[in-house]
Amino acid sequence: MRVLVTGVTGFVGGWMAKALRRAGHEVLAPDRVDVTDGDAVTDEMRRLGPDAVAHLAAVAFAPDAGADPLRAFGVTLGGTINVLEAVRLMDPPPAVLVSGSSEVYGSPRPADLPLTERSPLRPRTAYALSKAAQEGVCQAYAARHGLRLVVTRSFNHVGPDQRGVFVVPALAERVRAVAAGDAHDIPVGNLDVRRDLTDVRDVVGGYVGLLSGLLDGRIPPGGICLNVCSGRSVAIRFVLEELCRLAAVEPRVRVETSLVRTDDPPEIRGDGSELERLTGWRPTTTLETTLADVWASLDRGPANGLTAATRH
Repeated sequence: MRVLVTGVTGFVGGWMAKALRRAGHEVLAPDRVDVTDGDAVTDEMRRLGPDAVAHLAAVAFAPDAGADPLRAFGVTLGGTINVLEAVRLMDPPPAVLVSGSSEVYGSPRPADLPLTERSPLRPRTAYALSKAAQEGVCQAYAARHGLRLVVTRSFNHVGPDQRGVFVVPALAERVRAVAAGDAHDIPVGNLDVRRDLTDVRDVVGGYVGLLSGLLDGRIPPGGICLNVCSGRSVAIRFVLEELCRLAAVEPRVRVETSLVRTDDPPEIRGDGSELERLTGWRPTTTLETTLADVWASLDRGPANGLTAATRH
């Protein structure tokens, strides 16, 4: 299949392009068009004529969305509307995957876990609200225009080349500073919260399977929403300990108040069985492997469309 990837220069977008090519698909290379420019998006969609679209462009870091919610909604919601408008005007419309977030579930209680697609949505941040609104628009377009469309509710995904503002690369950089002799301790937030972490390479493999399923009819049209997750949770403390083991250091850990989020839920864990039922997908990369690859990638720097925010 010929796949147009928005946000292709971002963390997830780059790995998505690699996964598609590895599976024998063609990745369409759009001119650098901002997804908030509806006319430009439509022109580019018509020029390229994709079989499928992986819409990944968004404001993907929650503090960025909180600092500028109007921009977050303009990119995440407005950009999605522009992509869907361009899609529905094509004959036939391409299949569409829209990358959403588990943040739409809000702050779950232990009794709520694991989170399934039937769990209530309780968005509580600008980022989560923008993703919930994105879901609603996708379902409306799919229902009204019969689009072959799926929205993911992707839980935390990690891997090489992720921006240093996210927890795993941030911890890796702090550990590297200790290993290099530039620091003697590591500032941290709450290390005991547990999160559902999936390797980004597994995540994009799931995305490729979803697009294939939309095209071959295994996944029906209608705007279905699906969890993409490992189904397991791990304490952030384990992440730090494993990175320290890889660096062969035993630094002092210092809790820094500015890094502690008092409203952080103690655990977030998803149920990905519906995605497995539909596509056979399940993650296969161990967290130890992921962290080893993150550590190895620090010295080589980033490996790296339709664009806007590509901060995945």
